[in-house]
Amino acid sequence: MRGLTDLADALSEHPDEPMALGVLLGLTAGEPAVLKQVPAIPEGATRGEYAALLRLTQMGVAP
Repeated sequence: MRGLTDLADALSEHPDEPMALGVLLGLTAGEPAVLKQVPAIPEGATRGEYAALLRLTQMGVAP
């Protein structure tokens, strides 16, 4: 995993599944630099919604 874009791409593969901390930790294992950049997971968010949030974060847009 190189960064937020790669993480968003991976999450987009299953956009309707619920987003969870375990998913985030599993996809970023061993890369604390990526974890420092990610926003909090909104309650009830799907992986697709969180992927969109990551893409906005990457572009510097604050929701």
